[in-house]
Amino acid sequence: MLENEIKSSPIEEIHSLNDAKFVNFAGWSMPIQFPNGIINEHISTRSSCGLFDISHMGQILIDGDESRLLLEKITPTDISKIQTGKVRYSFLLNNEGGIIDDLMITNEGDCFYLVVNASRINEDLEEINNASKSFSKINIKHLKQNGMIALQGPKAKDVVSSFFREIDDSFFFMSFKKFTLNEDEVRVSRIGYTGEDGFEISSTKKTILELTKFFLDDERVTLCGLGARDTLRLEAGLPLYGNELNEKMTPVEADLAFAISPSRIKDGNFRGADKILNEIENGSQFVRVGLLPEGRRPVRKGTPIFNNDEKIGEISSGGYGPTIKSPIAMGIIKSEFNKPNHKLTAKLGENSIPMTITSLPFVEHRYFKKGNKK
Repeated sequence: MLENEIKSSPIEEIHSLNDAKFVNFAGWSMPIQFPNGIINEHISTRSSCGLFDISHMGQILIDGDESRLLLEKITPTDISKIQTGKVRYSFLLNNEGGIIDDLMITNEGDCFYLVVNASRINEDLEEINNASKSFSKINIKHLKQNGMIALQGPKAKDVVSSFFREIDDSFFFMSFKKFTLNEDEVRVSRIGYTGEDGFEISSTKKTILELTKFFLDDERVTLCGLGARDTLRLEAGLPLYGNELNEKMTPVEADLAFAISPSRIKDGNFRGADKILNEIENGSQFVRVGLLPEGRRPVRKGTPIFNNDEKIGEISSGGYGPTIKSPIAMGIIKSEFNKPNHKLTAKLGENSIPMTITSLPFVEHRYFKKGNKK
């Protein structure tokens, strides 16, 4: 990709003023870290509140009389069960049950709002547009001018409610509200990608810049890059498209079958249903697992995994977990070897690193759900 084709975030000026180190991520110039470093950003998010620029994420609005039917054609979610003002985690599936992308679907009442991965926006739009040809009265809008930020951490709610007073203890995890500011729409969802309580906020360039400046004036908030976002999501045991997820991986293999609506499982009326239902009933050939490497050396994506002398999979994500102060990893392995505390080996050239299968997440989720109010 030519340099002049790289997209810039609506709040890139803030990153530059704060001496960000930039990387090209999915065609976007994005901050990977700031001068105090990834570990500081990570710990600040776990202990207080981190602010992340996620403007690279794709944002899509779908409305029209048959928009629910369209979404039920391409996802395994019972769209009718998503109440207005609620968010649901789902997937775009191909006909073989493979994951084209994972995404969030919000019912705004008069339309559906989708947030998809930056690296998959073109594939997603193509899939949605192709599927929409089977329906009438469908409108699809890519909000490519909108920016988005995420505030994550135990103090995120107090920070966000200092501006949006309507955000209170009745606003739970996977909830959504829409506001008007500067005559612009502002979308606020209580979700995130760190395992912490948090919020994602979307609006126009002008308004998201204003909101970012306001939140960064709060001493509880630390500006964070994509590096800390990745270490946080790894500790939280959350999958990343291109690592744990791809078009050949099913939701069952990814250990994400919980996101398939029970009514869709009962009816078996979704893409790839025959394969996925068989995996739910009889188990899948491969599965995503958590791994604890011994010692201090992290194992990275692509490292082969062995059971004795048999190669049974490979590392999908790996690194250092600043919260638990040790290397952590996720891997895709043959399901027959998925046993609690089972010992495996990662092969790094001539070196071998013992690993133990462990349950996910590595760090407990702290989402603000009904029944576990703080």
